[in-house]
This record gives sequence, structure tokens and C-alpha cells, in this order.
Amino acid sequence: MFKLTGLSATGYRSFAEPLKLELKPLTLLYGRNNAGKSAVLRLLPILADSVADDAASPFEIARVAGPGASFLDVVNRGSGLKRLSLTLHWSDPAGHHYRDVFHLRYIDEADAVAISAFELIGPDDQTQLRAEAEPYPDQGRYTVTRPADDAVSIVPGFVGLVPAANCEVLVLRGLRERLLGLRRNIQWLQSVRTRWGRLVTKTGSRHRMLGPDGAQAAEILLTDERVFEEVARWYAGHDIGRRLDQAAAAVGQPIHRLLLNPQAGPIRDIDLLDTGEGMIQVLPVLVACALARERGDGAILAIEEPESHLHGNAQQALANHLCEIAAGNKPPTIVVETHSRILLLAIQLAIAEDRLPPECCRAYWIDQEASGESIATKVDFDSHGSPKGGWPPAAFVEDQALARRLLDQQLQGGAFNSPCGY
Repeated sequence: MFKLTGLSATGYRSFAEPLKLELKPLTLLYGRNNAGKSAVLRLLPILADSVADDAASPFEIARVAGPGASFLDVVNRGSGLKRLSLTLHWSDPAGHHYRDVFHLRYIDEADAVAISAFELIGPDDQTQLRAEAEPYPDQGRYTVTRPADDAVSIVPGFVGLVPAANCEVLVLRGLRERLLGLRRNIQWLQSVRTRWGRLVTKTGSRHRMLGPDGAQAAEILLTDERVFEEVARWYAGHDIGRRLDQAAAAVGQPIHRLLLNPQAGPIRDIDLLDTGEGMIQVLPVLVACALARERGDGAILAIEEPESHLHGNAQQALANHLCEIAAGNKPPTIVVETHSRILLLAIQLAIAEDRLPPECCRAYWIDQEASGESIATKVDFDSHGSPKGGWPPAAFVEDQALARRLLDQQLQGGAFNSPCGY
């Protein structure tokens, strides 16, 4: 089975330079608002939709960008071109590396996006196949050059990015195998997750995926015993200290309530929906993590602001949970877009305490220059949890500036001489 290890995009959104994202078991995206963090993370659900069996485009953005969005809305406007390139990086069980490069172009005459060229690169950077589309209206036909062969013409019959099953070119069958491995294996969770109904019906169906808004989380929790146990362990941890329960709402009926009760004492039957927004928003995250861990290293989980509405202690508990998954055997890939410094510090602490190997984690600082162009700078960690080479100069400057201003005010006001300490 092939594993997706990275993504590269050229001409995407506000990134003037090629955007390169290497996927680690735990990949963190940091940066200011409007810098491009969400755009980077959402490449993953776009990819998932582009390899679906009903994909209408090789760069399917309808679900991610919303109704009415066009391919022209996601190409880099500074270039003036209606083109975008996408490179998928893979590894196989033997440790060999592959790259699949797609050049996408908007065709005005067809009012559609087409794969204008593609290249498949195997181990040792050997080009296995290079193909270029014929001009419109024959853009579905490709002139293919294979090493040591004369050029041939084929019609791969792409559905989205996936070539047809009856394609006779052997290396295209390999491409199809790699892309099909992504189907139903990329889970995306938006920053705002939906509430479930107070009464949850067990339908008996076993879902592998949640909706982007976390839909089906409560039903999965009640249907899958292993998922329930894993989520319950998190809520029961010492930082949270609550017991997750389920209660039948009607005798003999598959209708239940989710409860989050104190570990001890007389107070009982507290509906989870009444425990605060943080405990509600984190539930789909925990369910998605459990499902991804179950699927193993072929699974990819992309989460926007998993710490939403959580207090610092719960953010630390969530970070520890993510580190535990990332440090496990054949872990899934978890990509997190976040603003939480507590989450980051807890992950750095896990590395320093040998609970997370540093090679299992990478951060990217996404920044935007005055010109509006975005840049992604990778940050690796050493065995002490410190960023190798430090953070980019603009990273977290607000934190440091506020701390300095507060210290200056305290010193000027004689805070440290006050008997009350302030």
C-alpha cells in the first residue's frame, strides 16, 4: 500500500512560490489570520474530493470553497495564469519514493478544468511516463512519451485525477492504485462543529467518516464500542475528570442520550450538550482521531482549530492525546491548523519528555508579506522540543511584545514592591 507523504502546489491561492507540505504523523500549521493556514490544510479535502468516484473536476473545490466557487478563485492571481500544478509524494512499504505531478489548466472554451499534462516519477527520480494533452477540443487525448519508446497517443479517461480502470498503460494502473488508496481515508473537520440532537438514534450503521461539521460523531460513538472507550478515556483523564456515559431514553428503543458526569458524587444525568461548548466541540475531534487510529498509517485527518473553546488544561490534554496517537505503531497522519500556543508547548514538552519522537512532528509557520504573497516556513524540533534554528522572525512576536509591555508597566508601577504582588 502506498502512503501519501507530502503535497506540493504551484500557483495555488496566495502562494507565489511553490508550496511544499511534508506530512508527518503530527503536522502543525501556525500563523496569523488571513495568512493562508486554512488554504494549506484544505488542500487535503480538495484532494479527497478530486479522487472521489463522482469527481467533476481534477481539482474539486465545491465542497471546500462553497457553492459558486470556481477554479479561478483558487489559482494565484498575481501570476495572471489560469494554471495550477499539484505534486503528490508517496512511499511504498519497501521505502521507495514516488511523485505524481499534475498540471491543471482552465479551458475557457469548455468552461472546465483539464489535466493539461502529467508526469509519473518512480524510485531514483526515474521518469516512468510523461504525457501532454492535445489542444481543445481533444484535451482528453494525451501524447505519451515512455522511456526508450516512441510517442504514443492514449485516452486515460480521467474521473477527477483518477485514470479509468480499463487503461492499458501499466504505470497508469499504478497511479490509479495510489489514488484509490486515498478514497474514504482523508477526514476533514472544520473549525465549527455542529451539535448533535439531544436524543441519538442507534441505526446500526458503521460509519468510517464524519461530515466536515462533525456530523455522525454521536452516532458513531454509540455504535462503535472501541471508539466509545477511547473517547471516554480522554474525558476521564485527570485534566478533565469526567465520566462519559450513555443512557437509554426509552426502554426497548435504540434512542440514547450522551452524558458527561462527575467521577463521584450525587450529581448525575448531565447531558453532554449541557457541559459547555468546549466539551461539545472536541467530541467530533476525539471520534475522528479514534477512527483514524483504527485505519492506521493510510488515514489522514485534517482538523481546523481542534482546541476550539477549550480551557488551557483541556488543550494540554488534547495535545497529549494527539502525541500519543502520533507516537504509536503505524500512526495516521494528523494535520492541525491552530492558534493555540498551549497546544504547541504541550507537544514540545512531549518531545522533550521522550513521549513523541521529534521526527514524528513538524510545524509550518504560514506568513503573508506586505505584497499579499504567502510563505510557508517549515520548523523541525530537536530532541529537547526546541525548534531547530528557531522560529521565523515574525512568529509569535505578539506574545513577546505583550509580555515585554506588561513587564515594563509592572516595573514602572513598582509591582514587585507591592505587598499584594500587583
